[in-house]
Amino acid sequence: MTKFPRLLGHRCLWLFALICVAIAYYGSYYRCGINFRDEGGTVALIAKRMLAGERPFIDVDPGYNLLWFYPVVGLFKLFGVNFVLLRAYCFVLSTLTAVLGFLCVDRMSNKRWLAFLAGLLLVLVPGMTFKNYMPLMAVANIYCLLQFAMVDPRTQGAAGQPPARLWRWLAIGSFVLGLTLLIRIDVGLFMGLLWIGAISIVACDSFFTPTLRRRILIGGPLLLISIVLALHFPVWLDAKRRGFDKEFVDNYAAWPKSIVDAVSQRIKGPRQSEMPRTSPPPVETILDPAARGASAVPLRHSWNSDVLGRPGWSDFLHPKKKGRRELVILLYAPLLTLAPLVIWAASGLCLALKRKESDALHRHLAALLALGGALTVFPQYFFFRPDAPHLSEFSPGFWIAAVCATILLTAGLQVRRWARCGLLALLLLHASLYLNQMLANRYSGTIDAKRNRRTMFHGANGVNVFLTKDEFQGLTTLVKVIRAHSSTGDYLVAYPYHPAINLITDLPTYERSLYVDNAMHRRDWEERAIERLEHYRPAVIVLSDWDINGTDSSRFSVWATRTKAWIQAHYDYQGAYMTHEQFEVYTKRPDPQGSPTGI
Repeated sequence: MTKFPRLLGHRCLWLFALICVAIAYYGSYYRCGINFRDEGGTVALIAKRMLAGERPFIDVDPGYNLLWFYPVVGLFKLFGVNFVLLRAYCFVLSTLTAVLGFLCVDRMSNKRWLAFLAGLLLVLVPGMTFKNYMPLMAVANIYCLLQFAMVDPRTQGAAGQPPARLWRWLAIGSFVLGLTLLIRIDVGLFMGLLWIGAISIVACDSFFTPTLRRRILIGGPLLLISIVLALHFPVWLDAKRRGFDKEFVDNYAAWPKSIVDAVSQRIKGPRQSEMPRTSPPPVETILDPAARGASAVPLRHSWNSDVLGRPGWSDFLHPKKKGRRELVILLYAPLLTLAPLVIWAASGLCLALKRKESDALHRHLAALLALGGALTVFPQYFFFRPDAPHLSEFSPGFWIAAVCATILLTAGLQVRRWARCGLLALLLLHASLYLNQMLANRYSGTIDAKRNRRTMFHGANGVNVFLTKDEFQGLTTLVKVIRAHSSTGDYLVAYPYHPAINLITDLPTYERSLYVDNAMHRRDWEERAIERLEHYRPAVIVLSDWDINGTDSSRFSVWATRTKAWIQAHYDYQGAYMTHEQFEVYTKRPDPQGSPTGI
């Protein structure tokens, strides 16, 4: 009778069960659907171009850092370019995130059932497919920070040395930090600040002698920097050999600058002369060089405040769409949870430092680091893309941090059991609302992608996915039109952001950057775009009028009026084709003898 409870308490059994659930869950829908607005086409197409020899930052703009793509390039080199394989790889990353989330909660609570529930939540809503690195980076760094902060200073290392376990977890955490920087720089920079803070505060533990403190304060950052640089060195060598080492290094300065610029523009807003139009000017005005002046289409600087707006109180009181009220709650709920926990952890840490209480210091520091780890991916969802998909990308780190911080902050207090359970019950209530909304949103990477998708579509590059009947018919017709007006190797450009079409039709693009919108395009983007169209003469141009930032001014026909007018004047319109996105198709005009020529 005693063996069964002992077996249930075994960590490996719970982990095995969690992994089996993840395999069954993701395996049921990893081949379902294709979304022309997500990053699946981007990652696959950029990896395909890198595999063909194109250089990051020079020939193609990766958007993120190199390790976001290099593992995918490796998979494509071994197994061929395959969209479904990429999706399976992303779900492997989500499974790893859930396992690390389980280990975090298990380490802090020693309650296997609670750790399993936390991991299960991460499995059910893994976040946007093809951006699964984001939750993984958050949870992996949180796990290492928790392990580092919770090292008992009384465990002796070598004579006169800090505990060996402290150095071990600092080394592991530095390795994870180095990988994080090589995947996405902004998250890595934020995590690096957390690690420097963690080392500094651990060194303040009253248990350590002044000599030990100096060794931690000096040796800790040196070890951190050494391991991060060691991971970067072979990547830099490869970049130098291939001629993009300067661009690779400059990328580390460009990210902080872009963050500062974005925050500045969010605060100041666009200048009056740069305010976006709400309707296009007449085509004649756009095409007539003599008429183009200050009153024609204004040229805007990169970064203005016309990005996706965050819903507010009015959206809660008067929702225009079903589920809008619940979304407003979910967008703000993490902030209402994290803010009190951060204040609680920070005040407790200051008090522990003042009283020289070692145990309390480590608990409050661990809670604060976990919450900080979650906040490293908070700005992207809350300030720049406040919608359900980006909320789901942030949430895995949030749930693990919130649960671990609640356990840590209540562990050393004389808190009644009912009060502790009450805090967890509030988190469960939040999780219930979260699951109710997210499980029904396929853009959050959930099983909703499987709904009514039973018809298999076969496209190039392994785009073999199940679609609804309407999606299948629309996409089949779209591909048929494109193939009728193009040949192998012809260029296809899709504006503003639909590289999946290039992938499905196996037609290349000459565009260095695959994403453009009204908020981020360069001041001279339209002039350069028309020059490229004249030079490369793509066989097919596909346009979408998607309100990419939730406003009419973010539609391509509004902010890129000159470009669209030029296309309409020089290309043949083949019609609008509906998948779950409406696409306008324009094809190169044939010469009088019937063979396609340039403009």
